[in-house]
Amino acid sequence: MKSEMRRVDIQELVKNAGAPYFNQDLTTLNDHVVRLSVMTEPFYWHRHPNSDETFLVLEGELLIEFEDQKITLTPGQMLTVSAGVAHRTQPIGSKSVNLTVERADSRTERISYHELG
Repeated sequence: MKSEMRRVDIQELVKNAGAPYFNQDLTTLNDHVVRLSVMTEPFYWHRHPNSDETFLVLEGELLIEFEDQKITLTPGQMLTVSAGVAHRTQPIGSKSVNLTVERADSRTERISYHELG
């Protein structure tokens, strides 16, 4: 049985992203989902208790904050956040464009900064 193939135009999606935090599922890969994220403002503190999350920066810079450190990613750089680790992402400058990969059934738990540590 052939699966249906669908071309995804990432540049067109980025061009038309109008929300401060645009997050679009692009495809599924086995039991994971690949998403496009276009950020112009920070995302809230959260964790994914049942899935790792991988970030690949395509455009701009992405700051990923953790309880004890901050990591900046530039285009072509990638980082995986382990399941259960609290983090917050935000663009450096006006916009960050990223691919993220996580389990399709990943849960996101919003947490307050005061809950950390």
